[in-house]
Amino acid sequence: MYTVSRAGVLTGVPAATLRKWEQRYGVVAPARTEGNYRLYDDEAIRRLSAMRDLVDAGWSARDAARQVLDRTSVSPPRPQAGATTGDLGALTRCAVDFDALGLHRLLDEELAVGEPTDAVDGWLLPSLAKLGEAWARGEVSVAGEHFASAAVQRRLSRLYDEVPPAPVDAPRIVVGLPRGSRHELGVLAFAVVARSRGLDVTYLGSDLPVEAWVATTRAVVPRAAVVGVPLVEDLPAARELAGALAPLTQVLLGGAYQDRVEGVEPLGHRPGAAAADLALRLHG
Repeated sequence: MYTVSRAGVLTGVPAATLRKWEQRYGVVAPARTEGNYRLYDDEAIRRLSAMRDLVDAGWSARDAARQVLDRTSVSPPRPQAGATTGDLGALTRCAVDFDALGLHRLLDEELAVGEPTDAVDGWLLPSLAKLGEAWARGEVSVAGEHFASAAVQRRLSRLYDEVPPAPVDAPRIVVGLPRGSRHELGVLAFAVVARSRGLDVTYLGSDLPVEAWVATTRAVVPRAAVVGVPLVEDLPAARELAGALAPLTQVLLGGAYQDRVEGVEPLGHRPGAAAADLALRLHG
């Protein structure tokens, strides 16, 4: 739980504005202490951050609040364009039809390759973007989107485990998401490519508290910590995590909102190429 002053620091919104958004638009309903002071939880911080980004993008406060209340996961910008391969609509069709056999075959064809960089950047990420757009238009149900995404996650996890272990002296990195962030397909794809390029990857997964990140970083002493920022709601936690890790190791950011965290290096919006470039840099 955060006080109004701490919430202002995490969201980049003055405390007076936070109170105004609460009173005028009902975008959050903070708890109260016995002394009647406001206390904000992680969900409130994510909502307020999403509203701030919409207002910064030119939305009126009223429309931004309505958008956040209707759907707190604001769609991220599309990844940078790159060469694409395969049928980018096939994943969406499998999601619409709940076609398990077709999805299995599709992932076999597109991801069962020796070098995953092109498959990740050229097919997987563009296909996931199309799936997200179809969901936003109502063409794919929530269940259909989860059905396809879960299959992709299982396949990426299998690919990660199938990569031979890195040599003992290989450069080590830690990869994962900050607290509250659960959209891990991008960072998992990054981890697969990084491992295939000979990096010793400690993959931490989703929704990891700052304290756990710090403890792990101190224990394994990585050359870099790679943190995903897939949604606008993840920004407060990503900023807090970057500040905590910066004294311990180099912090690198991926994901759609990587450019919105000041003072750390963004990796770019093609995770496969980013992982390959980082491997070259650390091995060099």
